[in-house]
Amino acid sequence: MHPVPRRPIAFVLASALAMAAAPWHAIAAQDDVPTTLELIVGRASWYVFDFVGRFAGVVSEERYVQDSTVPLPSFGLRVGARGGIATQTATPSQRVRHRELRSDFLLVKPHASEDWMPFRDVFEVDHIPVRDREDRLAKLFLKPSEDNMEAAAQIQDESTRYNLGALTRTINNPVFPLIFLQTEYQWRFQFTLGKQDRRAGEQVWIVEFVERERPSLIRGRPGRDMPAHGRFWIEADTGRVVKAEIKVKETDIDATITTSFRFEPTLKLMVPVEMREEYDMPSNRVTGNASYSRFRRFQVTADEDIAVPKAEPEPESKPQ
Repeated sequence: MHPVPRRPIAFVLASALAMAAAPWHAIAAQDDVPTTLELIVGRASWYVFDFVGRFAGVVSEERYVQDSTVPLPSFGLRVGARGGIATQTATPSQRVRHRELRSDFLLVKPHASEDWMPFRDVFEVDHIPVRDREDRLAKLFLKPSEDNMEAAAQIQDESTRYNLGALTRTINNPVFPLIFLQTEYQWRFQFTLGKQDRRAGEQVWIVEFVERERPSLIRGRPGRDMPAHGRFWIEADTGRVVKAEIKVKETDIDATITTSFRFEPTLKLMVPVEMREEYDMPSNRVTGNASYSRFRRFQVTADEDIAVPKAEPEPESKPQ
């Protein structure tokens, strides 16, 4: 019932283009150049190209709250006798209307010839730890192997099961809308220049898009087309995306995902700060609100030793 992509998210980086391309900040607009749709979308495509390479390997902590207007089946948790690490039941064993997840989130590239894909590793469900917070991301992705990739796929599948309703949906990642600005996919969409939005930034313009080609990039079940439409908020002078909204519709569901980005000084990069979801169905409405923080980057030293990224300690709560 929930939409799934026709293929994994495809942040394809063409190395031949990369060598010839100027970085996004080198093609900033000049005062005497008029703002046009072609100019903004062109700069945005270069920006996304650059963003993917720089954001890959950045780990963030995701706090993901999901709510439903009616109780939905969900995987229950079995906690150890002494309050240790919880394990999930094999099948949905309870019905709930609220779920809170904490996860590590990042973009990964399993093999050099494959595309960048999102990876979410849940470590806490409804304030109950479901795994130790060891640095297994570094073990999985800094030195990829077939065994590691199989383990990563199992982890991803396990993490998906914790969604409210135990539903599989794969467009619920904050950078998914950026795929539509990639050069290799732009031909599928009709773009329209909207209004300037000074509330979002001095040089920010709204660009609307509608998917025209079939089959659509996002598919429902069983294999139904779910053409996308939505809006981007783009800085005209840099091409940076400060906000993205995507909408898809099937017979019994309307879905909207909105991501807001902000500049992260430590990384010198725009990063997703919030993702909002809305799934409207005939007898139910599911919403999600994810926030992102504690950004850190994997590092490999000159002698190829792995420098494991250390998460910043959480601030201690003060008594009221």
